[in-house]
Amino acid sequence: MYDVIVVGARAAGSPTAMLLARRGHRVLVVDRAEFPSDVISTHLIHVPAVAILRRWGLLDRVLASAPPPHEFFRMDFGAFAIEAPPPPVDGEHHPYCVRRTILDTILLGAAVEAGAEVRQRFTVDGLVVEDGTVVGVHGRDRDGVAVTERARLVIGADGLRSAVAREVGAATYHETPSLTATYYAYYRGVSGRGAEIYNLGDRAVVVFPTNDDLACVFVAC
Repeated sequence: MYDVIVVGARAAGSPTAMLLARRGHRVLVVDRAEFPSDVISTHLIHVPAVAILRRWGLLDRVLASAPPPHEFFRMDFGAFAIEAPPPPVDGEHHPYCVRRTILDTILLGAAVEAGAEVRQRFTVDGLVVEDGTVVGVHGRDRDGVAVTERARLVIGADGLRSAVAREVGAATYHETPSLTATYYAYYRGVSGRGAEIYNLGDRAVVVFPTNDDLACVFVAC
């Protein structure tokens, strides 16, 4: 019996598990992925989030992966451009673009260090419901063995197509149809000291310097 089961171990789930475990709660966090694991994301950490990582004691680990600091944002509209540094937050000045293979692994490791139990390659098939209250999860471990775990609280941090949200029939709100498509890849030799955004009318091209001397370049249209 756990105090909390967190479904999803990425940028939402692992910090949630870490913070709860640091407060002394017995936490189980599960994810269907095996880490390090990539995920669709342009992975820019804005300055407020950098300040939060510092407060959690994790920023040095993230910076050890050598993501270049974004010293400025440049918005290029063709006829003119605007360039300025982002405003500082709690003494932090620079955003960083960090590959999710790196960031998510660091966050998950911090949850483990805090005392959370982690099960990777764990697939949640459903929720345990008693008297209208969610009290656990049904799932399968990495070997396909059926497992049921119980907790006082189950947190769904499993992303856009959340199995937890689907199981409880969570209603959507502030919902609008998708109007944008985005494509991205990684390139060398195309980035400088900051983030660059080129507005081309019905599309935009964005360049974020990231780990391994690469730039995350994406087109939104």
